[in-house]
Amino acid sequence: MINLPLFIVPLIVAVIIQSIKIIVDFFAEGGKRIKIEYLRRAGWFPSVHSGISSSLTTLLWLTYGVESPYFAIALSFSLLFRYDAMNVRYEAGKHAQYINEIKEELKSFSFIDYKLNDLKERLGHTFVEVIGGIFVGSALTRIIYYVTPLINSLLNNA
Repeated sequence: MINLPLFIVPLIVAVIIQSIKIIVDFFAEGGKRIKIEYLRRAGWFPSVHSGISSSLTTLLWLTYGVESPYFAIALSFSLLFRYDAMNVRYEAGKHAQYINEIKEELKSFSFIDYKLNDLKERLGHTFVEVIGGIFVGSALTRIIYYVTPLINSLLNNA
């Protein structure tokens, strides 16, 4: 019998969303090659943070209802994650880009070889990437939520 604990569904959603990023990047870069290393990549479309938080929020809504304190807590944290992704982490990425540019300019003006690694410039998400994460996370969660009982009944009747 398949009974998925609540924390498993958002993890499944996260893996699927990260896999979708590989496909999106493949086509965005002209279909040259699939880059598996993008599984660990921050940023880009769709937002995994938004997908995970939407998944958990949707799951708690479907399981306990909209008036549940569990749903209220999950919704609050989901809104915080989205704010962080679109504002705080997005701006941190812009700062990293400027710092990397300054570092390159300093190389040309100085005899010192700066051996600092470039900072990651893609940390946060745009509004569209967050909306994509919300949509994909919620949709996948609904599919898993409604398909799991069907699988249970098929396994029990076999």
